[in-house]
Amino acid sequence: MKLIINENGVLERVSFEDEPSPSIPNGVRNIGEGEFCDPVPLLELEIPRGVTGIGDGAFARCDRLAKVTIPDTVSFIGNKAFYDCWSLTDVVFPDSVTRIGDEAFAECNQLANVTLPAGLEHIGERAFAWCESLTGAIMFNRETHVGSKAFYGCNCAIIFEKGVS
Repeated sequence: MKLIINENGVLERVSFEDEPSPSIPNGVRNIGEGEFCDPVPLLELEIPRGVTGIGDGAFARCDRLAKVTIPDTVSFIGNKAFYDCWSLTDVVFPDSVTRIGDEAFAECNQLANVTLPAGLEHIGERAFAWCESLTGAIMFNRETHVGSKAFYGCNCAIIFEKGVS
């Protein structure tokens, strides 16, 4: 695998050279747009601590990606960041995530469980649309902006944590 990381710590380009299990090295601060998009040999992904943002379309169409671990240093997930990752089953967001972009997890057909962070401020339009297996989404904060059709086509309920009015 060949990586190009700019002087600001942004992962700008990735090329795979028969890498069976690519990983993101320490020192990366942001994952640029579309870096791991389209089918690549990713089954599990642990984003390293220090990454603060996941760019638009960064992992879109990684059709074999089943598990993602997002560290507590990530504050935003870009538009279509995990779009059409149909093998993805569960996502637990750390409390540091305040923004989930438009269609960030749209068409992740196997996505069944989502736990949203307490400090989430924004869920983009169609962020979880067409996640047909999604049966539960937990939202802690009534002040969160929820975009149009954020959970369109899902079979889920929005649940507020006890004590939140």
